[in-house]
Amino acid sequence: MAASADALLLFGSLQIDPHRRLVWKSGQAVELTPMEFDILLLLARRPGQVFSARQIYEAVATDSFDASWTGISSMIYKLRRKLGAGIIETVRGHGYKFVAPGTSPK
Repeated sequence: MAASADALLLFGSLQIDPHRRLVWKSGQAVELTPMEFDILLLLARRPGQVFSARQIYEAVATDSFDASWTGISSMIYKLRRKLGAGIIETVRGHGYKFVAPGTSPK
């Protein structure tokens, strides 16, 4: 089970290495903060599943007392700037979902 949790995630030109906590887009390393990485990994492990900001916060920030769940939208914004706007889609009134590059977002 642990081996599959650390397996490399491949989505077109996007590669996520959970074990080494590294991300590449089109072969170029993408610098992410620890929380940005955790958010991306949470969403990427369940493409298409919608997570509310509170669910994301509770999943990735359990030991971060200086952050709040309302700051998740800012982190999503930063991830979109680093990875491309189409990778994380806003589901109005519900939250966010990962859209694998090269697939239809709908």
